[in-house]
Order: sequence, then structure tokens, then C-alpha cells
Amino acid sequence: MEKSIQQEFVQKVVNLMGNLRLGSGIENLDVGPIISEKQLRRIENYMQVAAEEGCTILIGGSRSKELKNGYFFEPTVIDSLPPNSRLAQEEIFGPVLVVLPFETIEEALRLANNTAYGLVTGIWTTNIHKAHWLTNRVRSGQVFVNNYGAGGGVEMTFGGYGKSGFGREKGLEALKFYTQVKNVAIKIGN
Repeated sequence: MEKSIQQEFVQKVVNLMGNLRLGSGIENLDVGPIISEKQLRRIENYMQVAAEEGCTILIGGSRSKELKNGYFFEPTVIDSLPPNSRLAQEEIFGPVLVVLPFETIEEALRLANNTAYGLVTGIWTTNIHKAHWLTNRVRSGQVFVNNYGAGGGVEMTFGGYGKSGFGREKGLEALKFYTQVKNVAIKIGN
């Protein structure tokens, strides 16, 4: 998050997160349940890490107190993490947003690439030159500019860099996994 707009933007995100409705997928609400009790505990463990690291949880940070049946976790925003925080370095896989402030585009790139993971990146900017500069340098399997939709359609190749994912799914790139390339060279005559 660019420091010059951090406070204003983070407050808007906190307000939006506070208005999200949790519930089952059948009800088509904003945030559904976590996939399993094991994953819910994993997210709760990350909140313990946040407390140990002295992170500021602006909203959420715990299992839903209202929805007792199911694995519901409150949408969570954690502000101004140090770049080496486990919450900034690992994939949480829950409704948790961590905010890492930066001042320059180069610093934003260092933050984005300073992890062993690289599944999806979202970039919001009004400057198309900055967007191109970042998209060409960020180590991520998918990059969305001024929109976000992890996975995309079937035509959009999906897969990460580093420890995120294995290979590629969907799109023409995925079809390569179903082919075997062979080169045959035959000399005829002397």
C-alpha cells in the first residue's frame, strides 16, 4: 500500500470488510466457510503469530462468534506488517488481508518478490507505465491490473511461481502437459 494513501485506503477497506456478510454458499453471501477445521485452526494460529509479532489487527482476527455451526472466520485486516513477518511471507488461505506500506515502485516490487510464493498479484494504479514496469518484473503466475479475480476463466492459464502451485492449469499452456516432444534425425546415405 503506497504510504501517501495508506490511512485513507486502509480505512475504506476496513469499512468494507466490516460490512461483509458471512454464511453458507447456498445463501450466496459475501464470505463462505473455511474448507475444514484444520484450515480454520491454521488461520487462528496465524492470528497468534500476529499477536506475538506485535501486529495491529484493525478488524476481525478470530472465528465468527455469530456463526457457531461451520468454520467461519471473520474478514481480517492487519496493518503495517514488517516485510519479514510470517504473515507477509506465507500463504494464509483465509479472509485475511495484510498491509505492507511502500514509498517507491522499486520498494513495492521488492516487497512483492520478497517471498517464496507467487500465485496471484493485484496491482491498482492510474499509471499504465508503472503497471507495465511492475507486471514485467513481479514473480507471480497471474497478474491483474485494476481488477482481481484469482483463477480467471478457463482460457486464462493458472499456476504460481516458487512454492505456489505446481505446473500450469487451464489455457493453452496446460495442454503442453499432455504432449510429448520428440526430435528424430535420420541421415540417409553417406
